[in-house]
Amino acid sequence: MRIRFQNITVIMFLIFGLGSANVAIADNTPGTLDPSNEYTISYADLDLLLSGSVIDVGPSDRQPASRNGARGTSSKIKHGNLSPTAFEGNRVTFYEFRQEHVDYLLELRKDLESVPSYLPLKTFSANEQLAYWLNLHNVAVMYEVAKAYPLKKVKKLVVGGKNVWDVKTMKVGKREMSIQDIEDYVIRRWNDPLVLYGFFMGSIGGPNIRTEAYTGENVGDALQDNAYRFVNSLRGFRLWSGSGRVSDHYKLGERYFPNFEEDITNHLLTYAREDTRRDLAKARSIKMKNYDWGIADPKNGDVYSGGSFNTNPGALGFFIETAPADIFPGATTSGPAPPPTRGSPIDSIHTSPAFNRGSNGKISPQTRALLRAVKIRNERRAREGTVTVEEYINAEGSRIKLKEPEPETEN
Repeated sequence: MRIRFQNITVIMFLIFGLGSANVAIADNTPGTLDPSNEYTISYADLDLLLSGSVIDVGPSDRQPASRNGARGTSSKIKHGNLSPTAFEGNRVTFYEFRQEHVDYLLELRKDLESVPSYLPLKTFSANEQLAYWLNLHNVAVMYEVAKAYPLKKVKKLVVGGKNVWDVKTMKVGKREMSIQDIEDYVIRRWNDPLVLYGFFMGSIGGPNIRTEAYTGENVGDALQDNAYRFVNSLRGFRLWSGSGRVSDHYKLGERYFPNFEEDITNHLLTYAREDTRRDLAKARSIKMKNYDWGIADPKNGDVYSGGSFNTNPGALGFFIETAPADIFPGATTSGPAPPPTRGSPIDSIHTSPAFNRGSNGKISPQTRALLRAVKIRNERRAREGTVTVEEYINAEGSRIKLKEPEPETEN
């Protein structure tokens, strides 16, 4: 499927902060030490989904969210997330997802699962493998959260008898796996705490879901950016009565911090801004007791149906323009038609109100407060340009591509 973003103005919350260094991810996976590997995995379809449904709220200013924003009009009843971290963390517009979007997430997850059936993962470089596992994990999490929506707290999916993280719903190659299995595998195989920041958990308290897929080329820089955002937010570390509280998310990587207080402090200092360093210096002790289970959704899973939100909800994401159906289903007016595919709910993604201009919804006071906070933290800037997603990867095995050869240089 060929989809074009056609010379439109996109309102974005620009990312400010860390200029990511080019640091290699530790490679402890057997048989993957060949940097000259010729194959890559394409995520054009996942890029389209993420760019159309993820809202980047910008870096935290380490100021607790006001509870006043959660109060409904003419009411003392408070709606939504009342946590100090309620205005942190990127959001997915789960409230706009319909059944066809949930079905599409499942199809996308299954397509990713099938990659090792066409080419063993050991054929790919270590970074390519890492990007693959993180993308598969995050699509699986998005699917489980979207399927269970509406819900306010992701905790009910992760803790207790209905823990979907432990259910082996995926078959990667010939191996049945759960979301937890992927986390354990990545943490064990890549001996680097940076990988912790690649796991989207569906909640505000976890690391950011990004607006583009991980790839073998960008995974190192992307994880550093996520680490910087997380460490310098109240989600990652905050002071509480003179003690430091770090995110419970670090429990996933306890093996990385055997001398916990010393090791976690040194790790945080690696990414800490000056204001975060000052808070770290004030902490008399550090413990893991800090997590916001609120769903990473702009409406906080709230079915509130108050007054209409006057700001165009289309500004919350990218607007997608599609070609006339009489030219070719899913094709644009330029370039050859793509080859036939197996058929997928991707066809409904770009025509759905979830990803289109003019979406008309009822937005809660909490969501208005979130958007006001983001506006205060970050300048809104407009960007014009043309971006083309050349092809939806849906033919069997077509997700695997040969790397383009490096251009020859004259001596």
